[in-house]
Amino acid sequence: MATANLPTDETPHELSGVVIGWKHRAFARNIHLTVQSTSKARPTPDAVDTHHLLMTRNQAMLLANYLMRATGQELPDRRPSLWQRLFG
Repeated sequence: MATANLPTDETPHELSGVVIGWKHRAFARNIHLTVQSTSKARPTPDAVDTHHLLMTRNQAMLLANYLMRATGQELPDRRPSLWQRLFG
C-alpha cells in the first residue's frame, strides 16, 4: 500500500508561487476567496495548487485597499446616486 509523504509536525508550511487565477463568492456574511497558484513556469493541471480562504468582508476590504495602494492605483470616483443627481 502506498502512503503519501505528509509532514508529521504541526508547523505551518510557507507556500510560494505565482497567482494564475482567482474567484470569489459571498458566503453568508463572509467572502470565500479561491486562489490558484503554481511554482512551474509552464503549469500543467496537476501543478496548480488551489487555496481556499474564508475572510470577513472587512478583511477583504483591507486586502483590496492594500493591493490598490501597493500597485499605485486609486479607486474610481463614486458616481452620484440618483437622489443626488435629481435633487443635488
